[in-house]
Amino acid sequence: MNKVIELTKIFLKTSFSNMDAKMGVSTKSKGKLLLYAFLVLYFGGLIILLSYNLLTGLIAIHQETVFIGMILFMIFGLAIFQSIFSSINILYFTKDTEYLLPLPLKPYQIILARTNVMLIAEYVLIFLVGLIPLAMYGILTGAGVFFYIKMVLAVILVPILPVLLINIIVMAIMSFARLTKNRNRFQLIASLLVLVIIVGLSISMSGMKEDISNEEMAQMVVQANGMIELIKGYFPTLDFLIETLVTNEIGIAIIGFLKTILITILAFVIYMFIAQKIYLKGLVGNLFGGGYKKSNKQINQKEYSNSKLYKSYVGKEFKNLLRNPVFLMQCLLPAILIPILMVGIIYAGINSEDNGMAELTKMLGQMQTNSFMIACVILGIIQFFTMFIYISITAISRDGENAVFMKYIPVPLYNQYIYKIIPNIIMNIVTIIITLGMAQYILHLPIITLITLLIVATIMGVLQSILMLIIDLKRPKLNWDSEYAVAKQNLNLIFPMILAMVNIMVLVGAVALLENINVYIGLIILGILFAIITIAMNKYLNKNQDKLAEKII
Repeated sequence: MNKVIELTKIFLKTSFSNMDAKMGVSTKSKGKLLLYAFLVLYFGGLIILLSYNLLTGLIAIHQETVFIGMILFMIFGLAIFQSIFSSINILYFTKDTEYLLPLPLKPYQIILARTNVMLIAEYVLIFLVGLIPLAMYGILTGAGVFFYIKMVLAVILVPILPVLLINIIVMAIMSFARLTKNRNRFQLIASLLVLVIIVGLSISMSGMKEDISNEEMAQMVVQANGMIELIKGYFPTLDFLIETLVTNEIGIAIIGFLKTILITILAFVIYMFIAQKIYLKGLVGNLFGGGYKKSNKQINQKEYSNSKLYKSYVGKEFKNLLRNPVFLMQCLLPAILIPILMVGIIYAGINSEDNGMAELTKMLGQMQTNSFMIACVILGIIQFFTMFIYISITAISRDGENAVFMKYIPVPLYNQYIYKIIPNIIMNIVTIIITLGMAQYILHLPIITLITLLIVATIMGVLQSILMLIIDLKRPKLNWDSEYAVAKQNLNLIFPMILAMVNIMVLVGAVALLENINVYIGLIILGILFAIITIAMNKYLNKNQDKLAEKII
């Protein structure tokens, strides 16, 4: 066990220490520390505000216990989402693996240490989005000290099962790594397979209670804990923890925690048994399995001589994203998968007869959907999805130490900057089209409205791409030891979220100020506003192209 603890400390030290180099945080700069403290307080305040508004509404209809189920279910889903995009990297793609294998370490010790690091990384975000809303629940409902103890234990226990589940799936897929000749391609396929399996499990679970009648469902919803009953039951630990937090009886709470702990321990034993059998096979296969395939492709000199510079440069950026599994999974795929998953959930809800989506669709059909408020809501949804597009914010950092060659090739720096943001703009447009397609399916908007929304959203996407590139130029992360560090151990990734939140606040303010304005006039005003800012940022990028490259060394 001592080796596991020491190994965990080493992994944590390499992941979270040296913040100045790892994430661009300088402990010597009080200004930067104050900035990050402000950001934490900002998001904490935002969570408090959202929790307060939701809770006061639920308390008014005596459905406050629903809030506990919603938060625990959200933590469970967040743990799954984070694990999908980090487990394969932490377990297999770290560069210290080749140094670990010759050491006198047993497979279970490496597995436990890696799993500990994953759980600790999960808790960093989960504590923020889990403890604050539950503490707000305790304050507004006048809960005693015992509730806060239960709250902390519940938030600690909830993420364990999803992490173990995702790790087992990843290990099972990666155990075939040594059978392939192209490891990069296999890593990409493995990452996609994990996503497909999780989506498949989610769909199959969503159909587990199809035999519930509309009358039974309506009766469940109107009960005090009705909505909780609709959520829990799929996962035993969630069921017990929700019951434990809702109850005021100490005995029931203790029994609930004991059940949860026993299930978690049993799951951990099964996890370790399976991992002992398959983890090392995938680890060795990933390092030494396969080889390279000799290419017989002839170089077509005419093709290269006629190639346009911008096509070659943009093509290089896309190849860098597509050929590297970590960059693909962390920077590119979320921009496509998250909107598609949301669309799939909404589509399934609309076509289901066992929930209130049909009533919601009918209500929307009776509303004036071609309005400025609805248009801003759609733009706000698009902005939410842009939080997960990390192409521009890592455009310089992805090149690592090779980024310095930007200064020596005979291409103006400004041109290179524009070429680097084109993939981000393209992914923005993909997200916009997916969102507008679903909006059209639900709301049946006029074509002119859709075109106008597309133009305004694209302008906002260009602005986001330019601003994120400027931030990456000012705060590049060039000295990294693994691609995972660029995509996850990079505090710059918080800025797309900040910008999206700012844009959403601008949209909310526009709705409040221009409440009864014509939808097209309102969208034109928004388009002009964001176009002016975009032009100003583009001029700034062009004028300061050399100065912005000073940190590329």
